[in-house]
Amino acid sequence: MTSAARRPHFWRDITILLTAKLVMLTALYFLFFGPSQRPLADSAAVSAQILGSNHR
Repeated sequence: MTSAARRPHFWRDITILLTAKLVMLTALYFLFFGPSQRPLADSAAVSAQILGSNHR
């Protein structure tokens, strides 16, 4: 098999692998870093974290 005959398979394999990688990275983002995984960050929560929850 010459390199010219192998070239279309090479690009097809790269495209399949990059697509699979993109799908997996997107799934990981939504599972671990998506909006449903983010903590509440309003001003009361931030001040309680900085000052401590028992500060008056």
